[in-house]
Amino acid sequence: MNPDPLPPNVLDSLGQPPHASGESLFLQRIFAELERELGDRFHEFTFVLHRWKFGERDERPISLDPGGLKRILILICDEKGLFPLQRFPGYERVFRAYGKPSPGDSWHPFPIGYFAAAGTEDPVPFERRTHTVFFSGYLNRNRIDLYKQFNRLFWLLRRNLPNQHLRELARRFVEKFCRKREFSGQIPGSIIQFTEWFGKGYPPEEYARILANTQIAICPPGFVSHETIRHWEAMRMGCVIISAPLPAIPFYEGSPIIQLEDWSELRPLLDRLLADPAELLQRHLAMREWWENVASEPAIARYMAGIIQRGRESSRHSAGTGAQGRADSA
Repeated sequence: MNPDPLPPNVLDSLGQPPHASGESLFLQRIFAELERELGDRFHEFTFVLHRWKFGERDERPISLDPGGLKRILILICDEKGLFPLQRFPGYERVFRAYGKPSPGDSWHPFPIGYFAAAGTEDPVPFERRTHTVFFSGYLNRNRIDLYKQFNRLFWLLRRNLPNQHLRELARRFVEKFCRKREFSGQIPGSIIQFTEWFGKGYPPEEYARILANTQIAICPPGFVSHETIRHWEAMRMGCVIISAPLPAIPFYEGSPIIQLEDWSELRPLLDRLLADPAELLQRHLAMREWWENVASEPAIARYMAGIIQRGRESSRHSAGTGAQGRADSA
């Protein structure tokens, strides 16, 4: 059963209820759990959920003042980190999806989450899953190194290309001279395909059903960020995840996600994992435990509540200790 809509103290940057989006179910569940964690204190805050839009830049006016009680900003969709947080200091705490805070930053990581279809599909018991390896997605420049592992082209080295310009050049060559996109069955039991454009693969419900029945999910970078929604969908399903390196933030650091520096390591890794069902099962169990304890909605709510409550304690301390207290809590 889906949870109730977002609470009335969760607003967009104009003070209105946030518009529905692909991640709405995940956000509803997060705030339902956060309300349970904070109890009556939850309603002391206004949670401002701001969805960064393409074209929103420092030089353009940005409205981000909905009024309300003590405010907590939650910024999503800003994959490039372009939103000028320094222009909006009047927030008790700031949570931000994508990226890793640099020294001196005052914001905290926020999960990317999953789309609704993956949030309502039940995972198949691991020992009954029929798909060994799954990837379906657009062949962008950051996935050309993955593509090469399934289609050996004499003019493309199998190791990672060193920069985005070479990757984009290689992608264009593939697009023009090599139409092969389907590699399902190249590994027994696998579904592996590269699509021509965004949203041209499986419908969301079918994608979620396949993922729920998958042992190993390949999660390459998106067009901008190494973090993608498919990581969160695969974590929820308890898949063994193979990914490019992810930022060292609480949701990934120390996780069972296998992070490859070079995609040329992929095929030997897949061969080894699929030849050892016991290891594969242990990695699945580790992923389930990680999801429950670190990445699930209740775990995220506990993480957020801890940060929010530390903010309250710091404010009380600074009020009693003067300027030094204010500096320490900044």
